[in-house]
Amino acid sequence: MPIFLFYFMTIRIVTDSASDIPWDFARENNIKVVPLYMVVHDEILKEDENFDRDAYYKVFEDEKAFVHIPKLNMHSFVPNTSQPNPQDFEVAYTEAIEEGAKDIIVINVTAGLSGTINSSSLAAKKIMRKNPKVKIHIIDAKSASYPEVFLIRMALNLIKQKKSADQIVEILNEQAIKIRTIILLPTIFYLWKGGRLGRFGTAKFALGSLLRKKPIVTMNEEGYVKTAGEAKDVHKGLKKSLKLSLENAPTEPKAFTIVYGSRRDYAEELAELIKQKFPKIEIEIAQSGGSVLSHLGPESIGLITDYTDDEHWK
Repeated sequence: MPIFLFYFMTIRIVTDSASDIPWDFARENNIKVVPLYMVVHDEILKEDENFDRDAYYKVFEDEKAFVHIPKLNMHSFVPNTSQPNPQDFEVAYTEAIEEGAKDIIVINVTAGLSGTINSSSLAAKKIMRKNPKVKIHIIDAKSASYPEVFLIRMALNLIKQKKSADQIVEILNEQAIKIRTIILLPTIFYLWKGGRLGRFGTAKFALGSLLRKKPIVTMNEEGYVKTAGEAKDVHKGLKKSLKLSLENAPTEPKAFTIVYGSRRDYAEELAELIKQKFPKIEIEIAQSGGSVLSHLGPESIGLITDYTDDEHWK
């Protein structure tokens, strides 16, 4: 076995499906993906390779997906998410160990949005007690969706550079906050229906939505959602999202990823705006899975901008 391949097999990567990682990419790089779950009425859907994203987003268009609670004067958001349980992570860790892993690097959706990292941590403690020679490292991506993928790609590159697991973990923790996430909400209909306006810092837009204002949110360095701005319509919102992604930037952006749910046309419009300003920079468009946009709504558009350090990509 080549030295690089042996080294690669001893350091393995695990993530969750909130990363929106492409399944082909995960298979090609031996990355274990632990699925989150969606609950629609009494049906539990697993966000695995067979999950039908388009069909799931159509559920949001159906008024029957929402149940009105008269006493609270609100609607219950029936399509909901559920984090993996510790056993799901135990299976992934055990498989990696059986394949030769000595160090497992786990890149999780931020604790500010999901309890997934708690499940992965509980499982890690149990597995390490059973396998004292194995070390499992948990990393909070401080966001969701493609910021996790950016960190995974960096980790793979650092493995190729033969960095130790401890070195890789230190670098990823430093770089996580250098990935900027901006999310445009063309509608707060779904947040309102689910009674989550306050949780996502958009309560003040409830009245504004009647005036056709579109809130824009971002992730702070602790991994929590905060409001970043607003726009009068989607088209202006896309322009404002790009402006916010570049505001007070430490360096030139390395790459952009646009994440969409049901509105690819919005994603393509944003891509054209980026091309006008950065004709040579790579722009990736990716559809988000159900776990990320269940609460924000399928029309939401995320702009992920990579400001990580060049030295870790060489």
